[in-house]
Amino acid sequence: MLLKNFNKLKILSIIVFILVLIPAIFSLLHNGFFVSDDGNWMVIRFSAFYEVLRHGQFPVRFLTRLNNGYGYPVADFLYPLFMYIGVPIHVIGFNFVNTIKIIFGISLISSSIFCFLWLRRLFDNLSSFIGSLVYLYFPYHLWDVYKRGSIGEVLALAVVPFILWQIERKSFVLSAVGISLLILSHNTLALLFTTVIVFYMLINVTLSSNKKNIIYQYINILVLGFLGSAFFWLPALYDLQYTVFLKTQVSNWDKYFSGLRLIGLSTIVILVLTVLLIINGKVKIKRHRLTMLFFIVGGLSIFLSISKSYFIWQLLPVSFIQFPFRFLSITVLCVSFLAACIISLFSIKKKILISVFILAIVFISSWSFLFPKKYQYFPDSYYSTNQDTTTVKNEYMPKWVKNVPQTMPANKAEVVGGKGKINIINMSVNKIIMQVYLHTKRTIQVNMIYFPGWIIYADGRKVKIDYNVNGLIRFDIPSGNHTILLEFEETRLRLLADIISFLTLLVMFTLFVKKIFKKV
Repeated sequence: MLLKNFNKLKILSIIVFILVLIPAIFSLLHNGFFVSDDGNWMVIRFSAFYEVLRHGQFPVRFLTRLNNGYGYPVADFLYPLFMYIGVPIHVIGFNFVNTIKIIFGISLISSSIFCFLWLRRLFDNLSSFIGSLVYLYFPYHLWDVYKRGSIGEVLALAVVPFILWQIERKSFVLSAVGISLLILSHNTLALLFTTVIVFYMLINVTLSSNKKNIIYQYINILVLGFLGSAFFWLPALYDLQYTVFLKTQVSNWDKYFSGLRLIGLSTIVILVLTVLLIINGKVKIKRHRLTMLFFIVGGLSIFLSISKSYFIWQLLPVSFIQFPFRFLSITVLCVSFLAACIISLFSIKKKILISVFILAIVFISSWSFLFPKKYQYFPDSYYSTNQDTTTVKNEYMPKWVKNVPQTMPANKAEVVGGKGKINIINMSVNKIIMQVYLHTKRTIQVNMIYFPGWIIYADGRKVKIDYNVNGLIRFDIPSGNHTILLEFEETRLRLLADIISFLTLLVMFTLFVKKIFKKV
């Protein structure tokens, strides 16, 4: 009888959990695609990504269709995880827009579930449940979806609690996998959250009786996590030298400070309650070290997101962080922990009262972010044929491109300053095969911007590539008939990074399987 009642309670809890998740994803079920800052660009980028992946470019780095058909290496630099996740979703039949909406939905739901599972390792069920809802319905979290359309950031917010959950589970391999996924989720948030995770690990070290062993494990987690994602971040850092990124101011950061609406009244209430509990001694500084960490980091992240921190932003790497409000991503994590901690400190009756109070404030703070006012109904072809670069200031354009193309080229290849015949035999997004006939030595121009990785072979022999003032691929060919192959390949460094990631994933898989067999 007791077991039967327990199962009923468990089923009821799951039903309640599902019901409270519905408002967060309800607007994703709408037929159209909500109007957002980056949403359309993410769909366009994914469609171009899928196109080159389908034709054999792996890992994907150069999106040939973008930049008016002249190509753009954005996938070499910006968070590719959502696009790799999107591929199987699109393959089973969902169009490009619905694929992105599904990833948004999965990210929102999994962020709450992982947050609950993480907090449950530290607090009781009710406290963890409320903390996970605070995480899900934090105003900035929802604004990131329905106003900004920042799929990389939203995905990162789902990965972070997964990592902390695995750390608390003492799962060495899955923690490392989580670090790799975080790096692939979003460049900026990976840096910000990795810093927080390291501090979290340090607190755990101070609480451990076997400090040497746990330090060794944490170092290995971070090392494996970084090596597993090396195929992305290593080429991205190295290849940045070829672009105009460091000389481009992507945004006027001083116009993107957050206000109380994004921070949320619920956040202020939770921080005030934390202060009151510290003052009356319920939260003890030495005993509740994680609480103090999240309180301090949460307060600092809010400060860095508001205009009062202007003097600090004059010293920060603004070209990388871009927007002060991004620091609220850290606040999301901190406030959810603090909410769970606050509730856990009281008896059951008070727990329920405080939980209802916090939830009411949370929904009041987040309600206006749940329902976008505008939707658009573009066909899938709008995205799959769009040739925008998908970045604000074309900041990943190769530095040798002096004039960014404004229109599509009339021909994919042409003879420069003379006569000759070019017959394109086969052309895909990653490869062009053409037959060239010249009376005299000439220069051939392929209307594609050069980026390391493009290789040309004439009659099976490698040819030196040059480029003109617009960065378009050029090469010299002697007179006669020639078969030309233009192909995008991995550079030596990218290939090395690929091998590092592959071997690391192999090690992770081996360790994971060994652990499973040990349990059996």
